[in-house]
Amino acid sequence: MKCIVSVLPTEVFVGESARLHSGKVRKVSVSMPEELAEAVRARTGAGGFSRYVTEAVDREIRHDLLGELIDELEAEYGPVPQELLDEARREWPDFEEK
Repeated sequence: MKCIVSVLPTEVFVGESARLHSGKVRKVSVSMPEELAEAVRARTGAGGFSRYVTEAVDREIRHDLLGELIDELEAEYGPVPQELLDEARREWPDFEEK
């Protein structure tokens, strides 16, 4: 259950404006390809670079945790049967039979 809670949006528990951090911030140095840094700067302007990167890292951590949860559930219960995966795909609004 702890793993499930860790991947849910924090807004579910504490409101829309909450994030994973406690309010304290730490300045860090991150190296990235110049073209990527320029693309971020072009999207965010001078003041939004840190927020953009922070939100991207937050999403990536949640993605990793969700992957860990899936692995844990598959180890305990086995993989999701193909017929259930097919049924779930058909429920998506943009599903197209191939």
